[in-house]
Amino acid sequence: MTSEYNAAQRLLHKIKESVSDFELDRGESTDAATQGAITLDLQTLGKRIAEYRILGRQEVNERKRKMMLDRASSMAEDHEQLKRRFEKLKQQKANRETHTQNRSELFQRNPTAGSREPMDTTIVMDSQEDFWGRTEQTLDGFIAQGVASLDNLREQRGFLQNAHRRILNADNTLGLSRTVITYINRRTTQDKIILAAGMTLTCIGIYFIIHYLG
Repeated sequence: MTSEYNAAQRLLHKIKESVSDFELDRGESTDAATQGAITLDLQTLGKRIAEYRILGRQEVNERKRKMMLDRASSMAEDHEQLKRRFEKLKQQKANRETHTQNRSELFQRNPTAGSREPMDTTIVMDSQEDFWGRTEQTLDGFIAQGVASLDNLREQRGFLQNAHRRILNADNTLGLSRTVITYINRRTTQDKIILAAGMTLTCIGIYFIIHYLG
């Protein structure tokens, strides 16, 4: 069962790197091929998490079963966060491509046939294109920084939730241990009392035996 967990962790790490490369446009293949590969890996990871959860439920040892189910829940949360991040990146890239295509079609149109000042019109259009191009690049940079910061905050929120859940589990375990220790101390005290009473009764019985029958 450890092998299944390690395989799922390796696939999870691979998907994180692929999504980061897709966000920064560092992939060597086309966007369509990259998106298809990431989508397939996400589907495979979801199946492996489901299979690992089933194995955890079938585990006889209670401690191992709880550990496996916690691992499956943690991987499922990471899987869901990666899916949402990937879908958001795909939508952003599609919007940028549509915007770029529209701009290209707009600025590639021929000047109007009856224009009296074609040279001045061309200069104005070039100046506007440069201005809007610089503005768009600046806005894209701000948006990319904001999206990256938001994704980092979401990942940190997921890590904090996992840590909080583990702390609660540890606290419950410590609470149970304290209850068991209290019960053992109480039982030990009772055993001492019973032992002392038995020894006292035994001594009294021996005394009467020696006194009356000796």
